[in-house]
Amino acid sequence: MFAKVGWATWMGWLIPFLTAFPVAAQVPLVRLANVSRPFSRDFQIGDRFEILITASPNQPVSVRTTMQGRTDWGPIIGSTGNTGRWSTTGQFEKRDFGDWKEVWTVGGKIANPVLQYSVEAPCLPGGHALMGGSGPNTFMSCETSEGTQTFVSPWNSGSPFRTPDGRVVPGRPDSMTPDQYHMQILEYLMSGPAPNPEATHINLQSSHGKLGDEVGELIQQLIGVNALSESETRNVLSIIRATFQHPEMIPESSRSPAQTLLWLQHLADQTDQASLKQEIAGTVAYLEKQ
Repeated sequence: MFAKVGWATWMGWLIPFLTAFPVAAQVPLVRLANVSRPFSRDFQIGDRFEILITASPNQPVSVRTTMQGRTDWGPIIGSTGNTGRWSTTGQFEKRDFGDWKEVWTVGGKIANPVLQYSVEAPCLPGGHALMGGSGPNTFMSCETSEGTQTFVSPWNSGSPFRTPDGRVVPGRPDSMTPDQYHMQILEYLMSGPAPNPEATHINLQSSHGKLGDEVGELIQQLIGVNALSESETRNVLSIIRATFQHPEMIPESSRSPAQTLLWLQHLADQTDQASLKQEIAGTVAYLEKQ
């Protein structure tokens, strides 16, 4: 027999239970499935795949794709719509051979989990195979159902690659503009382990002297609509602090951190972690004193 429970007791239990659902619904989730071989955990060239995102309704979707060490910070490519779902399908091609990392952003939040996987060659089991490489670059020559084939990952940053949503990212040009060069350095510093000791030595220069408020603008241009992880955010804060550490070295026109302060507020709005919000607020206070 169930014991009698008063109305107030029931409501005291029910209200926190119900309010937990909207909080959970705010956490974006992403799933990568092998459509061709549903029970397989690996991917091969020729496999069809599906990417499914579930989150709150009507949220913008973007993806940051890293292929063999090169990253594309993609634009908004869709929306979760009224159902809170978004999906795309595709097929891995020969040029997709290699290691992948995808960081999906939904409504300014990173979707869980970060996807890391490899697209392997469709070698016949027990067939002759030869594999080699240098660093992250690999090649595979083996027997397949279509005969002996050779598969090669992109060998340098000048090679184009394809994103999960089907966009082809052109290779890096042989020569870069100063802004492109600076953004490449910033991307390296942001992606390092947290805390990133190299960030404290940043001293980006232009023809007019040390960069100031431009550094915040370059970071915004680099990441676009994509969210940052906790460690990346902390690295960004280190970079910004180091940038304004010696304001006397920054030209007067770049000394005011107006645009950087606005972007830091946007960064604070994107995180739900109290300690990270405090660190962002501390960086804002640091800049306001400079």
